[in-house]
Amino acid sequence: MRRDLKPRVRLRQMSAGAVAKALLLALSLMLVVPLQAGAAQAASVLAQNSVDLKRAVEIARQAFGGEVVKAEEVTRSGQRLFQIRLVNNGRVRDVLVDALSGEILNP
Repeated sequence: MRRDLKPRVRLRQMSAGAVAKALLLALSLMLVVPLQAGAAQAASVLAQNSVDLKRAVEIARQAFGGEVVKAEEVTRSGQRLFQIRLVNNGRVRDVLVDALSGEILNP
C-alpha cells in the first residue's frame, strides 16, 4: 500500500472576467465597511449634540416659564432652530432654541 505524502490540490481555472468580478467585489466591500462605520459614528455624534423638540420646549420653559402654545422646527439661514411660543401672565414670547446646541438664541 502506497501513501502519497503530498496532498493533492485541485486548482480551478478562473476566467479573467471572474477574477475581475471577485476583485471588484472585494474592493467594494473594503470601501463600504469603513463608510458605514463613519456614518454610524457621525450619527452618534449628531445624536449626542442635537436637541429634539421636546428638549427645546423644556429649555424654553425653564428659562422663561409659562405655557407652551406652539412649538415647531424652523430653518433660518440654513440653521435648524426650534421656535417655541410661550404665554406667561398674558404676555406672548417667542423663543428660538438652536437645534444642535440647545442654546437660546433670542431672550
